[in-house]
Amino acid sequence: MTRYRTILWGLGALGAIATLGSCPVARADTLPLANDVESGLAEPTFSPTIPLNPTSPPRPAVAERALPEATLPEAYVLGPGDRIRIDIFNIPEFSGPENGVHEVLVDGTLTLPMAGTVAVQGFTLAEAQAALVTSYARLLTRPPQLTVTLLSARPVRVVVAGEVNRPGTYTIELEAETSGSVGGRGGAGRQWPTLTQVIQAAGGITQQANIRDIQVRRPQRQGDALLTTSLWELIRTGDISQDVRLRDGDTIVIPKAVAISPAESVAIASANFSPAEMSVQVVGEVVSPGGVTLPANATLNQAILAAGGFESSRAQNSTVQLVRLNPDGSVDQRTVEVDLAAAANDTTNPILRPNDVVMVDRNVAATAGDTLGLFLRPLTPLAAVLRLFGF
Repeated sequence: MTRYRTILWGLGALGAIATLGSCPVARADTLPLANDVESGLAEPTFSPTIPLNPTSPPRPAVAERALPEATLPEAYVLGPGDRIRIDIFNIPEFSGPENGVHEVLVDGTLTLPMAGTVAVQGFTLAEAQAALVTSYARLLTRPPQLTVTLLSARPVRVVVAGEVNRPGTYTIELEAETSGSVGGRGGAGRQWPTLTQVIQAAGGITQQANIRDIQVRRPQRQGDALLTTSLWELIRTGDISQDVRLRDGDTIVIPKAVAISPAESVAIASANFSPAEMSVQVVGEVVSPGGVTLPANATLNQAILAAGGFESSRAQNSTVQLVRLNPDGSVDQRTVEVDLAAAANDTTNPILRPNDVVMVDRNVAATAGDTLGLFLRPLTPLAAVLRLFGF
């Protein structure tokens, strides 16, 4: 009996080993390591967030890791106006500079000989190549060896919204002839417009712009990609990666800042994406009253000095009135104590905005003299008449 039990136990163990051997086992050399993704050795690709089905089983923790927000797909996607070249190995009738050059039509399709109409709008060059291989495979006896090259890109059309002086849609022409390869990295001749270049075209940022949290939205077939970039880091540390290269269809949103320190305003004013100049009015008891042109984010002291300074015998140089027209149509007026030796600050030397009005009042002596002159003015003609008669 003991011998039979030993035999049965051995057969059961062999069955368990066979069962384990038949289960699928993931090969270690085919799985990306989490450390590689975090260190940048394995670059993640963009994919939109898809909500989980509440009834589906939970996924592994690695699959739920979200893509970093500061990632935009760099691959160029095709659209109406792009010119491409198709080369099919050993088939010159459909290839080369004479027979293989095509332009994406307004409906986002290509009209190709024999293959007919092929939709490519929103496709990267690699995806367009795969679609064309499928279209031509039906006509050929063996799978075609096909390449797609971007000859010239369509103009870049972007939208700028928020705190810029001229929000709206802007179209930027690229180089007339560029070259690209499958994958969309582009050739040496193509220079995509940068974020700062588009902001410059939109008249520069306003003085209330929050340049730390600028959003760039890029449409994709699977959903919009989103990037939050900081031009403050660009001017503070020289991080050029913050000056994002834009693509056709991008939307730039510049939010409004809650509060900006005077020191930060002065630093931002020196950046090339800020307006170079602004106009303000200085009226009253200054040497040259009227409109003055100042650097962007100039201070009250700069405006007074640009108008020639106070009229020494008449100006009340201790305080001035600052009148500001707000974007909503309301008007703010406040009294500012002047300190010509002070640096930029909100109390005695505030930073001005375009179209501000600085009013310099008369001092007590000038006011009294003007009042006396007002009373004596009617007597001036009488005195002239009396002098004629020798009085």
